[in-house]
Amino acid sequence: MEPKKDAITATIGIFSGRPNPEVLLTGGLAEEFASLVKTTIGKEPIHPPPPPKLGIYYGFFVQIPGELAKRLALPAEFNMYHGVLTEGKGREQNHWRDVAKVERFLIEQSLKQGHGELLEKVGVEKPK
Repeated sequence: MEPKKDAITATIGIFSGRPNPEVLLTGGLAEEFASLVKTTIGKEPIHPPPPPKLGIYYGFFVQIPGELAKRLALPAEFNMYHGVLTEGKGREQNHWRDVAKVERFLIEQSLKQGHGELLEKVGVEKPK
């Protein structure tokens, strides 16, 4: 799906046979999210996250439209899974430990945007 021009789109990765749900971040939420991501990228390198398994949650695929990504100084696409933020593709990937709790922020926003029941079904616990 095409990202919205003025919104950060985080697609929730779930092997469900249906289209994966999306979380949209705009305005102040986008700014807060950008701050968390910038705090994480480049801080603590880590190993790649484990491979996803069929029928469970496998993180978030984040897409940011070009102009918005430039303004926020963020990569246009990255993945967030199992406490690891992955930017880049193929052999050019960098993996960063989620020191700013980016994944937690995305889970909280997913819950607020009505995806709680689905996340619970695939084993995602509510942040404490």
